[in-house]
Amino acid sequence: MLGLETMREDMQFIGGILDELEAIVQDASGVPMRRGRAVVDRSDLLATLDELRGALPRELAEAESVRRECAAIVSAAREEAERIVQDAHRRADDMVYETEVYRRAQRRAGEVIERAERYAEEVARGSEVYRDRVMGQLESWFQDSLVSVAESRQELSGVPVRRQEVHPGHDVSEDEEPGDWRASSA
Repeated sequence: MLGLETMREDMQFIGGILDELEAIVQDASGVPMRRGRAVVDRSDLLATLDELRGALPRELAEAESVRRECAAIVSAAREEAERIVQDAHRRADDMVYETEVYRRAQRRAGEVIERAERYAEEVARGSEVYRDRVMGQLESWFQDSLVSVAESRQELSGVPVRRQEVHPGHDVSEDEEPGDWRASSA
């Protein structure tokens, strides 16, 4: 009960000092042309503030010290928590590479890549075959066109042209198509 009585006395004393501060401000001379401004005796104000500080219970200073300590502890705990979380993320990332799911995914990815490469090779080979066939057909067509032009020139010159017919028992060479005709030397 003695602590409560002392605290009540301290609060009354502090209230009295605050009343003194208020009186100093109320009694201050006003500054001309500056509404709400006043000139206060600095030494009176500082002496009263010192008296107020001296009257504050020491528990307030201790409470401020405890508050600073708590803030430091909380800050350190946050830093430690952040470090722990970062470490956990790093360990989890490392553990992913050790899992069976990851190994299966890697194998599956390798198989897909291998299949894609084989398919690309098949497409490339197919395009080469197609290109060769088209080029062969173009070559044959141009050869036939040249023969036709030569025969037309011969006919225009008055030289008879004999066309070669392909008969059912006749083997057609690779260059020839059935129905091909060639100029004869007759």
